[in-house]
Amino acid sequence: MWWIMRNYCSKIFTALIVLFSLCLQTATKANIQVANLKQDLELISREVAGLRSEVELLRRENAQLRVVVDSFSKKANSSQGLSSAQVVQLNSRISVLEKKVQANASSQIQIQSDINKQMQDLIKQMNLGFDKISKSSPVQVPAQTFSTDYPQKGFVHKVEKGETVSSIAKKYKSQIQWIIDANQISDPKKVFVGKELFVPQK
Repeated sequence: MWWIMRNYCSKIFTALIVLFSLCLQTATKANIQVANLKQDLELISREVAGLRSEVELLRRENAQLRVVVDSFSKKANSSQGLSSAQVVQLNSRISVLEKKVQANASSQIQIQSDINKQMQDLIKQMNLGFDKISKSSPVQVPAQTFSTDYPQKGFVHKVEKGETVSSIAKKYKSQIQWIIDANQISDPKKVFVGKELFVPQK
């Protein structure tokens, strides 16, 4: 009866270890995806900052051009003593400057539109990434199987400091695989001091 209970507890402990490792793997995947999203966000933020700088430069240039246009307009209005050729020349320059102002205004609108589009794309990417994280299923780890092909005779040994499955098998003239299968040890390197192991013997 005691041996059955100990076997049952050992199986539960093994299942808990597998469950814990699954949780760790899922958390690691989620962290990697979040880090990738943060990196994308930083890159787009840099692009947006660059576009905002361009918009600011265009605004300044527009302001300067408007000042020049106003100046030419004032000169044209007060050019009663100017020749007709000079008036035509001034009007031509004013026309060119007005076209530049309009072109800059169009560029500014286009840049603002690009910024808005990139921000919307970023929000979509982030939402998709968070959906993937929330829907990602844990990685299925195949359950470890243990053989029952070992001698049913034997005794219980309490692990002492410095002992390994190999040294215990050698000490009692048993076999390493027998001890692993009998005690359902998933990692033979992790046998702790004080653990009770059934040592099969012929």
